[in-house]
Amino acid sequence: MRSIKGRIERALLTAALIPVLLVSVFAYLTTQDALTQSGIQNTQTQARLLSSGIENTLKYVPGDLFYLRDANSMFEYGRALVINDENTKETLGRYIARDFLSIIKNRHIYNQIRLIGADGKELIRVEHNEQNGSSRVVPLELLHDKATSPHFQAAKSLTFGEYYVSPTDLNREEGKLAQPHQPTIRFATPIFAVGERLVAVLIMNVDANAFIDLIKQSNQHDATQFSLINKEGFYISHSDQSKEWGSVHDLSHGHSFSEDYPELAYSITQGTSLSSTESEQSLITSLPVYADADTEQQHILGYLIAETPKKVALKLLNTFTIGFVAFILFAAVIGFVFARLLSTSMTAPLRQLTLAADKLSKGEVDTPIEIKSRDEIQFLAEAFERLRESVKLLMRM
Repeated sequence: MRSIKGRIERALLTAALIPVLLVSVFAYLTTQDALTQSGIQNTQTQARLLSSGIENTLKYVPGDLFYLRDANSMFEYGRALVINDENTKETLGRYIARDFLSIIKNRHIYNQIRLIGADGKELIRVEHNEQNGSSRVVPLELLHDKATSPHFQAAKSLTFGEYYVSPTDLNREEGKLAQPHQPTIRFATPIFAVGERLVAVLIMNVDANAFIDLIKQSNQHDATQFSLINKEGFYISHSDQSKEWGSVHDLSHGHSFSEDYPELAYSITQGTSLSSTESEQSLITSLPVYADADTEQQHILGYLIAETPKKVALKLLNTFTIGFVAFILFAAVIGFVFARLLSTSMTAPLRQLTLAADKLSKGEVDTPIEIKSRDEIQFLAEAFERLRESVKLLMRM
């Protein structure tokens, strides 16, 4: 038979713990949501800063392109091409090559600047190697025919004032990947002379490592991992280098963001603004990065992906969880002690009354029943005391 004392203890303990559990669950969920939102905001802030850094590396390229296009020596060279003035072409060609060298040495982001004739043959090419700091004007006999180059063809079809920005890929020379690999993005614009006559195309090859290195450096110092994908979803930069350059135009191994996150790839590569979402394991932020963010002719360079593991973003939740468990255990101990004390104070008079009634039933009528509980039990005890006196009187008759 269950005792009243046990039922009272269980009832009191349940009444004490249910609110504690509800408050703890609410606090846990609220904390989890707050930490998740904080993690997303932190990831977004880091992504914006890195995106600005990438865009700043290319900030002056359109200006350099137009500076060379509009130089007087380029204008006169264009006229010389039209009239086929070899002496003027040779003289002005040296001036133009000198301008190319000046920019390529001082900017530290170009690995080639080329002037290609309307027929697709290179007229002037200057090369730069940033690793050893060497620059050179390529001899005429080493110049290439670029008539079939997609970059030349794309720029050739533009009108005055427009310029072309290529996808970022691994540079090729004469159809073969350059060794070592040269990640490259190209800015190109047509050169006109004598009205609207196309005479050449100016192409500036930017060493993409200038901004790829920023991404790799960011991955070394923070739990958030950054990657850069192109419009097709292939990795330009990734913390796992084996996943980079997976398109058929580059290394053709097929690894891509679409392969890793098929449910997110389409929405990200179609996005035009900052966005964030959650996967099972990570908080993912993406935003488009522009090759020419400060111009009207904005060309998307790619999409920056910032991925923060949830175990990092929610690291503080472990501390809170330990605190919640300790709080619940503490509340349980306090509730148990309080329930035990309260149940004891409530049932002790009942036990006394039970013993007195047992004695009375056995004819022991000389022991007074004295219980001071100041509640209904005391009224019951007083009734038993009157009964004891009555029984005692009856026994004397």
